[in-house]
Amino acid sequence: MAALEISFLQGQLEERKQRLEQAIALAPPSGGQTGGLAALLREVDSALERMDKGTYGLCEECHEPVEQDRLMADPLVCYCLDHLTQHQRAALQRDLDLAGAVQRNLLPQANLRVNDWETCYHYAPHGPVSGDYCDLIPFDGQLFFVLGDVSGKGVAASMLMTQLMPCSAA
Repeated sequence: MAALEISFLQGQLEERKQRLEQAIALAPPSGGQTGGLAALLREVDSALERMDKGTYGLCEECHEPVEQDRLMADPLVCYCLDHLTQHQRAALQRDLDLAGAVQRNLLPQANLRVNDWETCYHYAPHGPVSGDYCDLIPFDGQLFFVLGDVSGKGVAASMLMTQLMPCSAA
């Protein structure tokens, strides 16, 4: 994994650690939610420790690299896809299905007509989600076609793609 990405993720984790520590400090002692926050804080600390040791991004089971798009989407990931439990695989599949549904709902209206223009498109991502972007924006009697491709694949690229939507379309 590139040093720039590690640096970015380390900053994200350190920020998350500060927020968790603040939330734990502010939580009422009898609130019952501090246990979950403390467990999450231990995961963040563990990821930061792996960064310090130089083992961040390696599967704790086989020591092969964890999929980069998974790390970008969740910097706490510490197992490659091959070493997830059945429950973790099912949860990941549900998340991917939901992300795919959200992405499909962001696509432009099918068979849009604006003045003399009639549109039709076919969107086929390589996987459940992608970094491809397309939009059709009717404005002031005109129709604008917008196409884009975020570098990368998977969830991280698709999350970036959602940020490209014009305010009027979101």
